Amino acid sequence: MSMALQLKRMARSALVPMIYRYPPFALAPERLYLFLHHLIETRDVPGPIVEIGCNLGGTAIIARRMLRGLGIDKPYICIDTFDGFIDEQFAVDEALGTPAEVHDLFSGNSKELVTKILRRHQCDDIELRQGDITTLPDDALPDGCSTVLVDVDLTEPTYAALKRFWPRMSRGGVMLIDDCPENSGWKARIGYSRFCRDLRLPESYRFGMGLVTRTA
Repeated sequence: MSMALQLKRMARSALVPMIYRYPPFALAPERLYLFLHHLIETRDVPGPIVEIGCNLGGTAIIARRMLRGLGIDKPYICIDTFDGFIDEQFAVDEALGTPAEVHDLFSGNSKELVTKILRRHQCDDIELRQGDITTLPDDALPDGCSTVLVDVDLTEPTYAALKRFWPRMSRGGVMLIDDCPENSGWKARIGYSRFCRDLRLPESYRFGMGLVTRTA
């Protein structure tokens, strides 16, 4: 890690009460609404809620607070590298048109920093699991999930997340895939489309998110 990113990480960690006074979510408002809507719609579907790619945990904080307010009690798990993109995965999408300057957009984070932010917002019951979704061992992935948000931006980890979690979804469970608008600099849509073709599932888009529901 470069010195600049190390300093960025240290500053963020030291200034959590000041910088992260409010939940630091990056999900577009309409997509945040869609995710929260499906958390309510799947309230009776058994199993944990999972975010794959949680950045600083802001979306998870907002979702957790809503679930508590509605009396919905499910395990909430966030999976992330907690240090930005994997170089090899980013290189694939850079060749497809993703701008090189966004490579370090999520670097300089850490699991410790996100833990502090969650604690700051009384959401330290959210479980953090660190690793690359393409290589995490099977026993690190939860089974029988009710709602999964895939927000890893890139082609290969999006495809891998969908392939690995599809058989782990409860009946009626929903997976939402961020960064799927047409002509976007992010290439998650390519991974989602490939997954749907492989499983002969219809592609469905709303507010720039891909959706897929486990009906059987």
